[in-house]
Amino acid sequence: MRQAYRDVYIVGTGSYSPGQPIPFDNIEDVLGRITEAPPKVMAWTDRMRPIMKEMLGLDYYYYALDPKTREPIDNNVTMSCKAAQKALDAAGMKAADCDLIIFAGILMENICPPTTVLIQEELKIPYCAEYAIHSNCTSVYKALQLASDLIANGRYNNALVMSSQLSSSFLRSEYYNQKIIEKTQVLLRWFLCDGAGALVLSADKNRGKNRAKVVDTYIESVGLGLGPDMYCRLGGHRTIIPQVYENGWHHLTQNFDKVAATAPKLAKAAIDNMLAKTGFDISKLTYFFANVPTKHLNDMVVESLKEGRKLENVKFYTKLAERGYPGPCAIYIALDEFLKSGEPKAGDLIMSMVTESSKWMHGGFILEYQG
Repeated sequence: MRQAYRDVYIVGTGSYSPGQPIPFDNIEDVLGRITEAPPKVMAWTDRMRPIMKEMLGLDYYYYALDPKTREPIDNNVTMSCKAAQKALDAAGMKAADCDLIIFAGILMENICPPTTVLIQEELKIPYCAEYAIHSNCTSVYKALQLASDLIANGRYNNALVMSSQLSSSFLRSEYYNQKIIEKTQVLLRWFLCDGAGALVLSADKNRGKNRAKVVDTYIESVGLGLGPDMYCRLGGHRTIIPQVYENGWHHLTQNFDKVAATAPKLAKAAIDNMLAKTGFDISKLTYFFANVPTKHLNDMVVESLKEGRKLENVKFYTKLAERGYPGPCAIYIALDEFLKSGEPKAGDLIMSMVTESSKWMHGGFILEYQG
C-alpha cells in the first residue's frame, strides 16, 4: 500500500566535466576546423569569432575528446555515472538504494536499448524502475518533476536523476557535410560543450547534507503553431545514411533570430503561468537560477522575471563561465556547485526557469534549502 503525499528532498548532487578546460580560442583545435564551407560562411565565421567570444562570456569549455587524437574519452553512460557517483557519495547512499533512475537529455547513447538500462548496468543496480526522457533544455526539469512526484505519492522512495550532454559528437568538423553547412550551425559550435549532472532525491530528509526540499515543479508546452526553432532532422524516416549526409539532416540547427524575437514574450508568460499554477509568493524568493548560455539571454530572462515585480533582494545565479554550457545538465551542475558552496542559508528559496526553443516548452522548479 502506497503512503499518502510525502515531502521530497534533494539529498545529494554531483557533476562532471570531461577532459581539461579549453579556452574559447582553442575550441577549434579540439573540435576541428571548418575548412570546406561556402566562401560566405567562411568569411562570416572569421568575422563572428571574436564577437562571439565577447558576447558569450564563457571562460572555458569541456569536451569528451582527447585534445590531441580527438577520439572520444567519455560517453553519455560514463559521464552520467561519474556525476551520479558523486551525488550518491554526497547522499551517503549506494546506487542499489535507488528504486528509480531517470536519464534526461537530447542525445541517447543508443537508439535501443534506452540509456537508463545501460547506466543501471554500469552502476550494478539489480532492481529499479527507469525512465528515459528525450528533450533538450526542459528535460532535466521534467525528470525532476517526475521523480519528485513519484516519490511524493509513495510509489518509490529514492531516485537517481541524471543528465549528460555530448555536444562534441555533433560539433566535430568530421560530422558535417561542410559544403552545405549554414551560419547558424557553425554558431552552435561556440555555444555548446560536454558535461553531466546528477541528483539523488529521497523522502528521507535525514539523508545526506546540503539538502534542498522540492517545493514545487512546473512544466508547460506552448508551441502550437510555432517552430521548431532548434532541431536536428535525423531520425524517423530520415535514416538512410547517404541521404542524411547529402541533405545535412544530421546538422543541429537553431533559428537564432526567431528565438531572440519569440523567447522574451514566452518566457514572461511562462513565469506568470508558473507562479499562478504553483501559488508561489515570489516576494519570498532568495535566488533565481537561469539555465541559458549567454549573458545577453540571461539578462533577458532576469528582466522577464523582474517586470512588474519588486525583487530587489533576489540574487540571480549562474555558473557557466568556468564550466561552459553543456545544455540541459548545466542547471544540475550549477545547483551542485551552489548547494555545496556554503552560500545558501536554511530557509532560502531557490527558483529556476528555462525556455526550450525546439518547440517552445518551459520548465521550472522551486526549492527550499535545508542545510
